[in-house]
Amino acid sequence: MPIHDSGRVEFAIDSGNITLITDEGKRFPAYWAHPRIGHRFSGICMLHDWWGMNNVSRLLANFFARMGYYVIAPDMFGGQIANTPQTAMRLLERTENTRFAAVDATVSVLESHHRINESVAVVGVGMGGTLAFEAAIKRDDLEAAVAYAGFPNQYMGTFAQSNTPILAIYGENEPYIKSPVVAHLHNELKQTAIAEHHRVEIIAGGGHELFSADPFDKRRDVSKHAINHTLAFLDQHLEQPKHMRQTRR
Repeated sequence: MPIHDSGRVEFAIDSGNITLITDEGKRFPAYWAHPRIGHRFSGICMLHDWWGMNNVSRLLANFFARMGYYVIAPDMFGGQIANTPQTAMRLLERTENTRFAAVDATVSVLESHHRINESVAVVGVGMGGTLAFEAAIKRDDLEAAVAYAGFPNQYMGTFAQSNTPILAIYGENEPYIKSPVVAHLHNELKQTAIAEHHRVEIIAGGGHELFSADPFDKRRDVSKHAINHTLAFLDQHLEQPKHMRQTRR
């Protein structure tokens, strides 16, 4: 369960399942969550990890909706959930050529939605964080990208092509993205034209999975720090509705 100490006003939300369609006509399921009141909000494309659209993914979508964002989370595995790394790897292989199309379509829906103020970010966890890097590089209409434990290796050398502010968050005990890789990412982002807008944050005590669906999980403090960094970053780069700015405590 994501927790925070930002002092934000929280909104009642509506949530549920929808179907989106890519430019090529391919249909795919998605989860959405948004504030119940009828104002215009900034949009978030929320990208799940290689486990699929599980409870953690929905909790994060609901959390950001309560924080005042209009969230759509594409189910890039078409409703399938992985319970073992072997199953997750098979789903990765099966969707290699379709995952980014789902991300692309979701961002396009958010960009044109009548409840959204044309200010959109991509936020991803693990595999989703990797796709957040890709979206920041390939699209020129994003206001921000947040990658939790995203794998940057395949994009090294191309981050200069991005005009999207990137926040990359890793646990200090990250077992898969080694510290030299994170340092390389940090150094590359520092060399870009918008270096002052990028951030790389290391969360003390954190591992690869920064969030849990268990409200009593020992990662609560790790999750809180990751969320606080994220909310501060999004506040800096996404447009906030006038009424929301006035009600901040």
